[in-house]
Amino acid sequence: MQPDKASILTYQKILLNWWSNNARDYPWRHDCTPYRIAVAELMLRRTQADQVVNVYNRFLAMYPTLEDAADADDTTIKQILYSLGLSWRAQNMIDFFHEAFTRFGNDLPLDYKKLCSLPGIGDYVGAAIVCFAGKQIEPLIDTNVVRVLGRIFGLRTDGEARRRMEMRKLASTTVFLSSPDSYHFAILDFAARVCLSRHPQCKICPFSNEGLCEYFSNLNEASIP
Repeated sequence: MQPDKASILTYQKILLNWWSNNARDYPWRHDCTPYRIAVAELMLRRTQADQVVNVYNRFLAMYPTLEDAADADDTTIKQILYSLGLSWRAQNMIDFFHEAFTRFGNDLPLDYKKLCSLPGIGDYVGAAIVCFAGKQIEPLIDTNVVRVLGRIFGLRTDGEARRRMEMRKLASTTVFLSSPDSYHFAILDFAARVCLSRHPQCKICPFSNEGLCEYFSNLNEASIP
C-alpha cells in the first residue's frame, strides 16, 4: 500500500533534517551544469563516490567543456578513467561525448527524453542530469533509493524492485517538490551512511528511532545492528 500524504511529509521532514547535519560534500554538487553532472554520473556507475573525486577533478581540469571532451584523444580519456575500472565505461563516455556534441554543441539539453537517447545515458543518469542541473522533479531510482524507500515504507526490495510499478510510484510521490535536488542528495547520503545494504545502522536511524521504519519494526530485537 502506498503511504498517505501525511506519512510522506513526515518522511521528507525527517530525511531532510538528518541531511542538514550529515550531507556529504563532493565537487559535482557544486557548479551543477548538465555536462559536469553527466561526467560525474557516468563515472559513478557501480563505483564508490570517494574513488571518483580525484579522477573527476583531473578530467574536468583537462576537459572543462563538452567540446573539449569530444575533441580529446580517446587513449588519453581511457588512461584517465583506468583507475575506476569497468573498461566498457570509458568507451561509453567517449561515445557519449562525440554524439552529444554533434547533436547539441556545448549545451546539453535539460530534456530527459533527449538525454536518454544519447549513448551511455540510461534512465537514472538522464534523471540525475535534469534533477541536479535543472532542479526538475524527475525521480532517481537505483538500488540505493529502492533500499531506503522499500525499508521505510515496507515495499519489496528483492529482484528488479526498481522496475516494479509500486516502487516507481513511491519514488515519484516521495520527491520533495520544493527542492528535488536536495532531496535526492539526501536519500543517497542516507543510503551511504545509515541505511547500508548489508549492515544498516538501525540504532542511529531517525526513522527507526521514531518507529517509522517497517524494516526495523519487523526485525527481531536480538538481530538489530
